[in-house]
Amino acid sequence: MLDEEVSTKEVTDINEQSEVPEFAKSEKQEARAFLRERFIQFMMSIVGKKADFHMYEDTNVSGEFRGCDVECLELFVNNLGTPLGIVPKAILRATDVISFDVNNVKPLE
Repeated sequence: MLDEEVSTKEVTDINEQSEVPEFAKSEKQEARAFLRERFIQFMMSIVGKKADFHMYEDTNVSGEFRGCDVECLELFVNNLGTPLGIVPKAILRATDVISFDVNNVKPLE
């Protein structure tokens, strides 16, 4: 009888270990892949557009959005108009940007 209890417990432990974690389920992976793809499509659609960046310390700058790094920690901008003048090529730290506006963005298909 003791052997039977041990066998049942072992089977239960094996079943619990073989369960797929919530984050690894195929529905979750598909949803994340869809969202990643939409984000990349959006970022590609705003490259070359004029953007207005709202930053801390009530600073507003604008320029042509050129892209971002893989982790979206740096934003690349051409002809950045600042209170002190125009910077031909600039990198803005995403942590310094509160938000940015881009007009005339075409909807994703």
